Amino acid sequence: MGRMLLTAALLACVSLAWAEDRKADTDASKMIGTWKVTACEENGKAQASSDVKGKEVKITRDTIVCFNKDGKVEKGGTYTLDTSSKPWKITLKCTEGEHKGKTLKGIVKMEGDTLKLCHAKPDKDAPADFKTKADQCSLTLERKGR
Repeated sequence: MGRMLLTAALLACVSLAWAEDRKADTDASKMIGTWKVTACEENGKAQASSDVKGKEVKITRDTIVCFNKDGKVEKGGTYTLDTSSKPWKITLKCTEGEHKGKTLKGIVKMEGDTLKLCHAKPDKDAPADFKTKADQCSLTLERKGR
């Protein structure tokens, strides 16, 4: 009887740990905040670090806005996120910037205080990974203030 209780307790602990781990893998609220751009790749080519220095991305519960070095909006809009798959899938409906009125499809991955976001140009399929091809853009972001 004691072994059964111990086994049941152990299984309950493992299940709770797995559930917490799974929750962390799907907790989109961790994206909310201000991020600095640390790397950018477009069409398979990395941009120079001097080109991304000073750029920021601000994410709320339902919006993403990308700012250039001067604090002006490059692009922005509302987004939906599907956290049921890895990497997460994102759809951004642009309301500002170069793609205003268009929809971008992409993928997202959180690793601690690093966020990776890769999207295709409008009317293109979402990328399969974070290494860009033609008509794709990938950003590596670091949480600002930490």
